[in-house]
This record gives sequence, structure tokens and C-alpha cells, in this order.
Amino acid sequence: MVSLRLGSLVEKLGGKLHGSPDIEITGLSPLASAAQGDLSFLSHPQYMSQLAASAASCVIVSPTHLQEAQQRGACILTANPYAYWARTTQLWKAQLLASQPQSGPLIHPSAVVHLEAQIHPTAQIGPLCVIEQNAVIGAGTILKSRVTVSAGCRIGQHCILHSGVVIGADGFGFAPENQEWIKIEQLGAVRIGHHVEIGANTCIDRGAIEDTVIEDGVKLDNLIQIGH
Repeated sequence: MVSLRLGSLVEKLGGKLHGSPDIEITGLSPLASAAQGDLSFLSHPQYMSQLAASAASCVIVSPTHLQEAQQRGACILTANPYAYWARTTQLWKAQLLASQPQSGPLIHPSAVVHLEAQIHPTAQIGPLCVIEQNAVIGAGTILKSRVTVSAGCRIGQHCILHSGVVIGADGFGFAPENQEWIKIEQLGAVRIGHHVEIGANTCIDRGAIEDTVIEDGVKLDNLIQIGH
């Protein structure tokens, strides 16, 4: 079980703690369902009614809600509670992973990887992924299950591609002639920058001539299609 002292949390992430630094946090929860030992947050005024009644051991708040939070109990003061909460979840997950070290190869045995694909030694390739010829996967990038990276496509460093993502399928291109459709071969590829996250079952098509480009830091939800 993961636990974290409030004092340690504030040392790592900043903010100003109002309350004992020795309080142990054993879970992260929304205000309404939080129990003793949980850390929660308030980032929108519409949830103010839940603050006073929350059983959370500590709540992350902005200066606007400091007085109400102090009346309730321990709190962490920060200018942007939602961003602070996001960093807290990252810290929490890192501790979870440290307490449950993964074993086994970084490339799952069921993955199909072309001999001419380039995969950085720190990249993780999940079950049933397909990495085609001359595809490039950068350092620290994680491909969850059933991700396809088509020939010639490039993925940068520290990206996350969730299950079912398809990178580099043909874009939709056909020319009409004599009541028929003539396929336009899609000769471009897909280039994805660093620190990109792509949601499950999202498709990014290759370009007809030039590459489809996803810049650094882009975050995409599930079930999106992006064409050139």
C-alpha cells in the first residue's frame, strides 16, 4: 500500500501546508467520497458545498477557498489546485510502480516487430503491437496493447500510445474518373514529437505526399481521427 506524509508531499511539489506535516495520506479521492487518510482537491466553485462535509484528511485549495478549507481541517494552499492534483497523481503512480516493480521484457513476446524497425532500448512495446519496416520508436515511449505503427512512421521520446492506436494508415484519397474511384497512394508518413499522449483507438493517417505531423506535447483523447 502506498502512503505519503503531507510534509513529504509539500517538500516535493511545493505549496503551503496548513496542518500537521505528519499526517499520512493513503489514498486520493474526490471530495464527496473521500475518507480518513485520503487527499482531495477543490478547483471549481461548484463543488464548494462538498468541502465542509468531506472526510478527507487534507484538501488542496486555492487562496479563494483557504478560509473555508482551514475551518474544515488540513489543507495545502496553491495557486492552481488542479495542476497540483495532477502532479500529485504522477507522484502517486510513481510510488505504486516502485512498490510493484515490473518484470519481463520491454517488448512483449506477442508483438510483431520488423527487423528494420528502430526501437530505443528504453521503449516499451505491449502485447499484440505491430511495428512495421523503418518505423522509429523513441526513448521512454510506451505503446500499450494492439498499437500499430506503420512503415516509415516516427514516434518521439516519452510518448504514450494507448490500446488500439493506429499510426500511419492510409489517408482517404481517391480521384473520380469514368464513374470509378482511382486510389491516390499515400506516400507520406506520420511524425510524432516528444511527450505526446494519444488515447485509445485513435487513428493518425499518413499524408498523401507530405508527412502528417503531431508536434511536441500534444494530448489526444480516445476515438479521434487525424488526417493530413
